[in-house]
Amino acid sequence: MQINFICPNDRPDQCPDLMWELQVKLDSCAQQLFGKRNPNKSLLRPAFVADGPHVRNTVRLDGGFAELSLNAAGYWPTAIYELAHETIHLLDPRPGHPHGKGATWLEEGLAVNFSLAVSKAIGDPSTKVSVQKYKIANQLFSRLGGNLFHAAMEIRSRCGHFSDAKISDILAVSPKVPVNIAEKLVSSFYS
Repeated sequence: MQINFICPNDRPDQCPDLMWELQVKLDSCAQQLFGKRNPNKSLLRPAFVADGPHVRNTVRLDGGFAELSLNAAGYWPTAIYELAHETIHLLDPRPGHPHGKGATWLEEGLAVNFSLAVSKAIGDPSTKVSVQKYKIANQLFSRLGGNLFHAAMEIRSRCGHFSDAKISDILAVSPKVPVNIAEKLVSSFYS
């Protein structure tokens, strides 16, 4: 993974143009790895909010942006990690739980895995996942085996949206995955 980005001395929240540059680079990388972003959805500039990180959809659901945590506002490795994670969801943003279907364990696991890879490439290579539920999502996603990003791209090409994958999509791409793991991967991350 090659992303040309160097963290400046200023805080992320003091560098809106650099944050946008980073968002564009992460979006480009994600599209190269996992397929094109939904052309009907605009990608907007990230913001920092008290209840982040998450994706915020536009009112008309024609786009979205990352709302990052206040911790990310002051620390580049956290900003990079969170923005990379949300970039996966921004490939095709849609209302999250409880207003919509939200993400599956597959989509969340990929987002964690991608953000760790990005952190290793341009942020802090020692970044660890601190929330247990996201650790589990990453472990489940890793059960796909082989080239994980290629498997994710193949799954997305079969179903259109990571969280629309069915058990049959998982097994077609990764036939050695146990059925119970495939069932968990396609289930809601919020249930």
